[in-house]
Amino acid sequence: CGKPPIEPLVSRVVNGEEARPHSWPWQVSLQYQSGSSFYHTCGGSIIAENWVMTAAHCISSGRNYRVLVGKHDLSVNEEGSQTISAQKIIVHEKWNSMFVALGNDIALIKLAEPVTLSDTIQLGCVPAPGDVLPNNYPCYISGW
Repeated sequence: CGKPPIEPLVSRVVNGEEARPHSWPWQVSLQYQSGSSFYHTCGGSIIAENWVMTAAHCISSGRNYRVLVGKHDLSVNEEGSQTISAQKIIVHEKWNSMFVALGNDIALIKLAEPVTLSDTIQLGCVPAPGDVLPNNYPCYISGW
């Protein structure tokens, strides 16, 4: 896992830079509904064919969400991309938006249907329970 078929450009994020298309194939766009339209609010990662991990601060109770996978440019229709509704959202029970420094800023989204894996849609890597990454272990962040 974690080895995209399209090698990403790797550098530090300073004001961000556009990624090579589909080089982070586990990246999703989390979108909320307002009226008849959907709007991007946060990123997330595909961790199983029917589960996405995102930040708890991205979730507001009572909102309707969907996930776009296989996307690079959110403003165009891209072949092979998929739009899937959120069936269930689980926010960490100890998340408290008033005390962000306490951590627990994590949420899981169960998808209404599984993603179809491809070169542009893949599972991200998640450390095993109890794993502690060593100091200076390379980690990456992506999003829109």
